[in-house]
This record gives sequence, structure tokens and C-alpha cells, in this order.
Amino acid sequence: MKILRVESTLAALVLGGAVLAGCSSNSGAAQDMVVPVKISQAQQGIIGQGNIYTGTVTPSETVNIVPKVGGKVVELPVDIGSEVKKGQVLFKLDDKDMRNNVAKARAAAAAAAAGVSSAQASHESSLVQANSGVVQSKSGVIQSQSAINQAQGAINQATTAVEQATHGVSSAANTVKQTGQALADAQKNVTRTQSLFDAGASTQSQLEQAKTAVVNAEAAYKNAQNAQANAQDQLVAAQKALTTARNSYDTAKNSYSNANSGYSNAQNQLKVSQNTAVIESSEQSLKQAQLNVNIAQDALNDTVITSPINGIVGTKNAEVGEMVSAQAPALVIANLSTVNTLIYVPAEQINNVKVGDKVQVRVAASNIVTTGTVKNVSPLDASGKGYPVKISVANPDMKLKSGMLADISFVAANAQEGIVIPTAAVQKDQGKEYVYVVNGDHAKRKEVKTVQTTGSQTLITSGLSNDENVIVNNLALLSDNSPITISQ
Repeated sequence: MKILRVESTLAALVLGGAVLAGCSSNSGAAQDMVVPVKISQAQQGIIGQGNIYTGTVTPSETVNIVPKVGGKVVELPVDIGSEVKKGQVLFKLDDKDMRNNVAKARAAAAAAAAGVSSAQASHESSLVQANSGVVQSKSGVIQSQSAINQAQGAINQATTAVEQATHGVSSAANTVKQTGQALADAQKNVTRTQSLFDAGASTQSQLEQAKTAVVNAEAAYKNAQNAQANAQDQLVAAQKALTTARNSYDTAKNSYSNANSGYSNAQNQLKVSQNTAVIESSEQSLKQAQLNVNIAQDALNDTVITSPINGIVGTKNAEVGEMVSAQAPALVIANLSTVNTLIYVPAEQINNVKVGDKVQVRVAASNIVTTGTVKNVSPLDASGKGYPVKISVANPDMKLKSGMLADISFVAANAQEGIVIPTAAVQKDQGKEYVYVVNGDHAKRKEVKTVQTTGSQTLITSGLSNDENVIVNNLALLSDNSPITISQ
């Protein structure tokens, strides 16, 4: 309504100015008139040429935020339209059960670690005992071998003693036989000498000698008998010693066999003790327990949901206190710092399009003219609509919104860059070109240099700066420093 009143006033002033043309005072009043104007933002870019294709603006990335685990939302610091950074917390779930699971898993891991330490200690103790057993059993083998050698020596000595005693018994028997014969001969000689003495054929001295010979023979015979008895005793003792030595030898052999068996058992026990299967099993249990800790910790970490990209919250399907699940997105994050638009190019033009080609992008809804780049070109026709070509457009100020329509036109490879403004904003006066720009609530006249005009767009290389607002209507009513009001 305000704009209508201003335009009515303007019409009246114009009419009055026409009636009073030539009056200087009325001319000054016209200059003080507030002119309603429309504006367009001057933008750095290039001018397209040829066909114009229409596409819809879409985010360069759209991510459905779905939690890995279901649960109740306890924190939700973002809302629709919130700008988020990669790694920023989007929402948190109740984590009481997850924390308990982590504590249980860590306790189990600690117990498993203790099991490994116990298995290692037991293994080391078994090794020490087994090594000691091997050493002791080896010593027993050596000792029993020495006992066998000693017993064999004793047998040899006892055998020699038996042989010597047997020979002594035989010799003693011969001596007894000889001394017995000598005694008999002496007795016969006494009898014969006595008869001769009685007959006077022998002397008393001869008789005494004969009797003395008997006494000596009897003594020799008794000595021989005693020696024979001693020899028999020695033979019995030697035979007993031989039996004892043989028994000792048999005992030593049994001990050696037992010692060898014990040594073999000790070596087997050492091999068993060297086996680390129990330790390895306990280490595997520890690894499993540590894996369970990691799994529990991951589940706990999953209760804090962060943004995987830089973007803006576009959809919000949850509130604090509500339950969310792993089957539906709680939020949708869109990256609009760079946007895409998809156009369809006909067959006769598609071979002229290459990845990296520059295009002009015009979005009327945001009054934006900018430059884009061909991101990819599909080789497949889209059901007769043409070949899909995706355009990537930088959107640092976020003025391009998802769903806006964009007019796309390709530009020549050698196209000149400059400031693009509507052609309607350019006026010519005495061979010069100029535009009016907004300077507060007044219009400021600026001389410019145009290098290209294509339909409704003109490219300027000097006189304007990027983002300046140029006036596109009612230019005939303006002069330098004219008061203005901006209408939509």
C-alpha cells in the first residue's frame, strides 16, 4: 500500500511537472521527488549463450542421520535450519545400559588378563620343575650306571675269590691226604721200630725218633685238616660274596632301568611343560574379552550421534524424550555450500558438453547470476528427455536453496568474465554508458564500460563492483543523488 501511494504521488508530480515545464522552481521540486525503484545485484560472472536449460537446485550431499542403536533422545541441541560442522554432536541417546555393558566387559577383560598371568606363572613353574626333574633323573641314571659298574667289579672280585678259595680247598685236601698218609706211615714205622726194639734189633733212640715222627705227623695232619676247614669256610664266604655281588648287580640294573624310565618320563614332562597351549588359550580369551570391550565401547560411542558432513539440518523427526530407532532417520543433513542442478541436453548438443565446462547459472528466486561447472555427463539417454548433465555451483552465502529453479546456459571457452547486470539497468548518454546504483536512500550515477549484451543481460568490465545493487526501472525519473525507495 505504501508503494501504491508513492506511485500515485509520483504520477501527480509528473503531471504537475508537465504542466509547469520550464519553471526552474518546479524542476527542483521534481528532483526532490522520492522515486520507487526495483534493484538487482551486480554479480561477478560470465554471460551464457545459446540454449537455456532449466534444472532444480539440490544439495551436493544429503545424509540421513540414522543412529546405529535405538534409544531415548536425552539431548538434541540442533533444530531445522541449524548449520552444523562435521563431527558436531547432533543428539545423544540414553547410555546407562551401554555404560554398564562397558563396565562388565572391562571386568571380564581384567579377569582374562589375570588368567593369562596365572597361566604364564604356572607354565614357568612347570618348566622349572620339569627341568629339575630332568636333571635329577639324569643324575639317577648316572648313579645307577656307576652302581652297575661297581657291582660288576664286585662280581669280578668275588669270582676271583671263589676261584682262589676253590683252589685252596683242593690244595688243602691234597695236604690232608698227604699228611694222613705220612701219619699212617709214621704209625707203621713206630709199630715196626717197637717190634725191633722189643726184639733188640733197634735202639731206644730209634724208637724215640719213630714216636716223635708220629707226633709230628699227627700235628701236620691236624694242621692240614684245619687248613682244609678254613679253605672250605673261605670258599663258602667267597661264594656268598659272589651271590651278594650278583644280587647287587641285578639291583643296580633294575635301578638303571628305572632311572632311564624316570629320565624319559622327565623329558616327556618337560615337553608337556614347554607346551604353551594353555597360555595361548588364555591369551585368546583375553583377546575376545578385549574385543568385547571394544564392541561395548563402540555401542556406547554410538549413543552420541555426530554430523558426518558440514551442512544444514533440513529435516527433524525426533524430540528430546522420544524414542528413535535404527530403521528411520532422526535428522536429515544437507550440504548447501556447493549445490547441484541437473539438466537434460539433447542428442545433437551432448557431444559439445564436457566435464569442467563453465556455465552461467541464473536463479530468479534469489536474483542470482553466477558461474557453475559441469560435474559429470551421463552417456545414457533419460527416457527420451535427453542426456543428464550435472552442474556444480558454489553457494558460499547459502542463497541457493534446494528446490529452486535455475536457468543454465553454456558459455564459450574464451568467454570474458566481468560484472553481470540486467540490460535494463544500462543507459546511454552522449556516447557514454552509465547505471544508477543504490547509495543509502539515494541513487548514484556511475559510468560503466560494457563489452557484451545478450538479451536481458549485459557484461560490464569497469565501473561497478561485485554485489552492488543497480536500479532496473524508472531510470528516466532519476538523476544523480535522487532520493529513492526500494520496492519489491
